[in-house]
Amino acid sequence: MTGVIFDIKRFAVHDGGGLRSTLFLKGCPLHCPWCQNPEGMKRAPWLWYSPQECLRCGTCVAACPHGALTLDDRIHVNRERCDLCGICEKTCPGGALERTGREIEAEEAARILLRDRVFFGEHGGVTLSGGEALSQWKFAVEVLARCKKAGVDTAVETCLYAPREAVEAMIPVTDHFLIDIKILDPELHRKYLGVDNHLILENYEMLVRRGADVLVRTPLIPDYTAFEDNIRGIAHYIYGVDPDAEYELLNFNPLCRSKYAALEEEYPVEGGILSAEEMAVYYAILREEGIPHIIKE
Repeated sequence: MTGVIFDIKRFAVHDGGGLRSTLFLKGCPLHCPWCQNPEGMKRAPWLWYSPQECLRCGTCVAACPHGALTLDDRIHVNRERCDLCGICEKTCPGGALERTGREIEAEEAARILLRDRVFFGEHGGVTLSGGEALSQWKFAVEVLARCKKAGVDTAVETCLYAPREAVEAMIPVTDHFLIDIKILDPELHRKYLGVDNHLILENYEMLVRRGADVLVRTPLIPDYTAFEDNIRGIAHYIYGVDPDAEYELLNFNPLCRSKYAALEEEYPVEGGILSAEEMAVYYAILREEGIPHIIKE
């Protein structure tokens, strides 16, 4: 079984408990305007340009056999012409161009993740993320099954927008589900993310009924998710589903703006990290709604 990945992060501390090795799978069914990993949204590999590494020498432009690259203040990539032949990547002296996304066997992916098992300790392990890990769920199941067989703790970061059979298949091989409930109102969810949230909520409720270890998380995105009615609604909902729920609010991270600049795309979110005072307002809402386990970064 093969899958398409775009990154492997070692010694991760925000993708589950302890030190973890995180595998990032390409492809996502949602279209979050604030996505932290735009390079992982599409399943297909593509050419990634890093302006900070570019020498503006034009070597790649001259080498490209398809005329897909042009140079002025930066390199511009014509993705209709680029066929990912790799010539520009090999000839770039600054390492500013690279193919993001590669196909890998599940056995190899598990082997790479398990290299760091000596560092996992009692609470660490491996995590699958994305993109959306369940967009390639059969590959994800095989990778985690191999890790579980090796006695390693496993986790999945997921939006849960996946067929029920995919989520059910993940349960035996996943120790921890880190799920996103971003927006409770289904129409706002459809407006901003491209789909409504009925499937997400159904899968969440099924996981709770099955006794899975679930942490619900909401990214606090200015003008999209970070408003009191949304957070109160989500907290009220998850308490009704699971009175012993764990809930984490993720402060906005604006650092991904550089990725959108590299892609020559506008990043639609204004503002920056929420202050301690602003976060306190949201934590107070969680307490008012009875959330028993509030996880803080």
